[in-house]
Amino acid sequence: MKVGVQLYSVRNSMAANPLGTMEKVAQMGYRYLEPANRNLENDPGCGFSLEAESLVKLLGKYGAKVVNVHLSPVDGQFLEKYLRPVIRYHQAIGNHSLTSAMDFFESRDDILKKCELFNKIGRICHEEGMDFLYHNHFHEFQKFNGKTVMDYMAENTDPDYLKFEIDTFWVMRGGYDPVQVLRKYGKRVKLIHQKDFSKKSKAPVNLLSVLDPNEKIDRETFSKLKDISVFTEIGTGIMDIQSIIDAGNEIGVEYIILEQDFSSFMELQSLQISMDNFKKYSGISWD
Repeated sequence: MKVGVQLYSVRNSMAANPLGTMEKVAQMGYRYLEPANRNLENDPGCGFSLEAESLVKLLGKYGAKVVNVHLSPVDGQFLEKYLRPVIRYHQAIGNHSLTSAMDFFESRDDILKKCELFNKIGRICHEEGMDFLYHNHFHEFQKFNGKTVMDYMAENTDPDYLKFEIDTFWVMRGGYDPVQVLRKYGKRVKLIHQKDFSKKSKAPVNLLSVLDPNEKIDRETFSKLKDISVFTEIGTGIMDIQSIIDAGNEIGVEYIILEQDFSSFMELQSLQISMDNFKKYSGISWD
């Protein structure tokens, strides 16, 4: 697998100087970049109104490229209004992977409706030579009628139309073993997101263990449970990252992407620490 980075990890730097920050990240040796776009109304690209041509030219200097993009929100309006411009932009920069960054689910019927939406979006992407993915957090491992949200999505979407970006940290926080989940979804896993969980944190690892199983998890609930003290740089926490890398390679995952939600270090310093520790593992590449 090749190592990439989610640019949400340097979001403050990106907000101040997006092109300059992307250049610094590429100079560090992160060649495979994943922007996060929450500004779809104004920008079909990376969220910072960057011209496609300028971005390609800059990244090309370092042999770097965009390999996926997080999009939010992905809803009916996204399908009708934003999807086509997003596809056009990302085709222009050579990225062929679009991802729904986060969603919330109220019931089994709600999950199935969203599966219909994902199939519609994914079909258009597939016809355009693009992949459409869903990125999990912990709450997709909540059960409705005895089945997890992830399993509903796997069973009610076409494998050609919806693939997965498995965030192993959030899998663990949903009470499941990341390695087993990677093997379970197998070829549908295109990308892995990797963080680490601090050895010093006293927060519960399994967030679902502290919630009523019938409680609806919405954005407000999620935010209340997001303890920033649990996040730490790669290789400094409790996660068995080598086993995750090995499992990813077994099922043919192309990229393992660092996402540092929070850090006690400066953003670029945090990325350097994670890079240095990533290099201690086998089965990954930076080229």
